[in-house]
Amino acid sequence: MNIIIKIDKPWEQEMTRMGYSTEHEAFRHTVRTFLDKEHEPNLSRFEAQGGTDRAFWRKAGEAGLLGLAVTGEGDFAFYAIAAEELGRTVGSATTGSSLMADVATFILDGHGTDAQKEKYLPGIFTGEWTQAMPLTEPNAGSDPTAITTTAIRDGDEYVIKGEKYFISNGTGANLLYVVAKTDPSARGRGMSVIIVEDGTPGLTRHKINTVGWKCGDTGALSFDNVRVPVTNLVGKEGGAMKIMMDTFLEDRIQIAARCLGAASKALELTLEYVKERMVSGQRVIDFQNTQFMLAECKMDIAITETMVDTALMKIRDKSFTFQDGAILKLFATQMEGRVLDKCVQLFGGAGLMDENPISRMWTAARIQRVYAGTDELQKVAIAKGML
Repeated sequence: MNIIIKIDKPWEQEMTRMGYSTEHEAFRHTVRTFLDKEHEPNLSRFEAQGGTDRAFWRKAGEAGLLGLAVTGEGDFAFYAIAAEELGRTVGSATTGSSLMADVATFILDGHGTDAQKEKYLPGIFTGEWTQAMPLTEPNAGSDPTAITTTAIRDGDEYVIKGEKYFISNGTGANLLYVVAKTDPSARGRGMSVIIVEDGTPGLTRHKINTVGWKCGDTGALSFDNVRVPVTNLVGKEGGAMKIMMDTFLEDRIQIAARCLGAASKALELTLEYVKERMVSGQRVIDFQNTQFMLAECKMDIAITETMVDTALMKIRDKSFTFQDGAILKLFATQMEGRVLDKCVQLFGGAGLMDENPISRMWTAARIQRVYAGTDELQKVAIAKGML
């Protein structure tokens, strides 16, 4: 049964959320406190070095923020809360999805062998192992079956050869779930997921500079006859499509939650600004046009909040479909774009300055409609569900 719980929070804006317990709200406070202490003050350093560092991951592990896909005891709300709180930070606009690459834990926990789980899961929880899922290639984005990276078996080893591009956490992760074709003639049915550790001979990588996510650690990876044992196979040969589809469902929710957090924070910042900013002798908020724009933002955020919370309920009872995920991802990312655009407009010229949080959040919002499945791909999935 879903219960509406109103919690007195230690921050300024109280919210009533459906399906959340006191434990959820306590965890939300833990995440926000951690990010305020360990993320935001170090943002300039993270940007300068192009990503977070190992110390940050270890501290995230100490705070209990890693491996939430497993440690949440089947309750995905904890992971979504972490995503929403990350979205609220200014740093989310530069860190992007690197912290939330932890969703890859689903791959290991749901499809890995006992030996793989025993080897990697403890280190994932502590931040010793950081994860990435190299799937996208220069000529294979929305269509994963078009990848050309191969993993050909040679005795007790796979020999991996190919290129990966636009990979979140791509240069800093030391645990890679590489999607490659073990049977190049079988297209989607010939794709497999294989673990490659950092330092494996033949693996090279470099950072890619992107708009918005200045320390999101987006990387390009090259596999030049990389050899790994066949025991590094995750799941079955040819099972990558099922693994990806299972993972993408949860990923859609965390992306939407991050969009919700970013839009909510942007509206709060904008409200503060327009209450103080004077134009033609009156506050910007006193103009009816401003009030209409703010009302539209509030409406968009309220709808998305309900959609995210409903998705969490459906995940719990295993009724969340691929079409549901496409609808959620499409609406939430477009909503974030609409809200951030209005907020920048209300800030005026100040909203276009790099040092302004709104500017960073606005530029970062644009990538949400491209990565992890473009808007167009979501529309295709929605339409297929109606045919």
